[in-house]
Amino acid sequence: MRDNAGTSTPPRKRAPGRPRRFDSETVLDRALELFWKRGYYATTTRDLEASLGLSQSSLYHEFGCKRALLDAALDRYETKTNAVVLAPLEQSSGGLVAIERFFTDLAHWVTHDGRRGCMLINMMAEDGAATESVRHRTRNYRKRVKLALRSALQRAVNNGEALPGEIDERASLLVGMVLGFNIAARGGASAQELKTLLGAVQVQVSDWRHN
Repeated sequence: MRDNAGTSTPPRKRAPGRPRRFDSETVLDRALELFWKRGYYATTTRDLEASLGLSQSSLYHEFGCKRALLDAALDRYETKTNAVVLAPLEQSSGGLVAIERFFTDLAHWVTHDGRRGCMLINMMAEDGAATESVRHRTRNYRKRVKLALRSALQRAVNNGEALPGEIDERASLLVGMVLGFNIAARGGASAQELKTLLGAVQVQVSDWRHN
């Protein structure tokens, strides 16, 4: 190419393309949904690329690896489930009524968009405590749920709402009911079966009520 003076000028270089931009929160929400519905091991990298709209190199550049993406998605899941299910129980001043509400909230949370169960409990069952990060998360989750339920039971006794008894054993029983309800939901239990399980929890809580 020549300018007006007849001298040659080198061709102008094209500006390098901008790196693809994406909303990390949207990506994590989509990854969360995929892992929640399919599980970690059944979700392939190609599944993630198709669902998230990102190449494998983009995913690895942003999150490091598939396991790191799972950890980030679990962080996001814990924030959501804590706000919807656990925080209302932990922050309540009620006793047995707060426990009943917790189970109602839990039932809605794990069934409102298909019977997915709790993602943390799903991971506990799928991973079989093989991975330290999953083992640590699920252990802490069970401890937190038990502590919140135990505190509510103690409030119920202190307020004269519930009969005195072995608070720790009652809390352990309720944690078992939490795990069982989630596994049943994930395993495809019918709506009627889940309703019956929820009713059984309510009957047990009522048995502790001081009439």
